[in-house]
Amino acid sequence: MILPPNERRITVRLMAYWEKLRAGRQMPREQDIDPDAIDDLWDYCFMLNVKDMGKETYQYTYLGPEIKKAYQGGLSEGDTGGLVSPNAERMADCYMEIIHSKAPVIDEGEFRNVRGEMVKYRQCLLPLGEGGVVNAVFGGMRYKIFTA
Repeated sequence: MILPPNERRITVRLMAYWEKLRAGRQMPREQDIDPDAIDDLWDYCFMLNVKDMGKETYQYTYLGPEIKKAYQGGLSEGDTGGLVSPNAERMADCYMEIIHSKAPVIDEGEFRNVRGEMVKYRQCLLPLGEGGVVNAVFGGMRYKIFTA
C-alpha cells in the first residue's frame, strides 16, 4: 500500500505499516514493531498482551501519552485513581474479534473521560502473533475532546 505523502489518518497509516511488517505472513510479530519507524504516531499507540485479557484489569504493555491524555482528561495520574487506560470491558468485544478473525479492526465511537469530557475517537486495532495465534493487539487512536 503506497500512501500519499500527506496522509494523516492513523488508521490508514498503521494499516499500511502493519501490512509492510506482515511481509506475506498472516500477521507480524510483536517484536517486529519499531517505534522509531512510526515515531510521529507512537504517542497515540497502545499494545496489549493477549495473555492479560483474562485478568480482571488489562495490563497494557505500552500506553502512549496521548492515549493517557484522552482518558484522564489532562489530570495527573495521581488524580485519576489509576484510570488512565482504555476501558477493558468496552474493548473486550473488539479484542475478541481480532483474536478470532486474526484480522485488523477499525473502531470508532465516543466515551466520557474521568473529567466528564466527551471524547470522540477512531482507532485501528491490529493482531500481532505467529503460527496462526494472536499474542498481542497493537492499536492506535486519534481523538477529539469536547468540553461541556
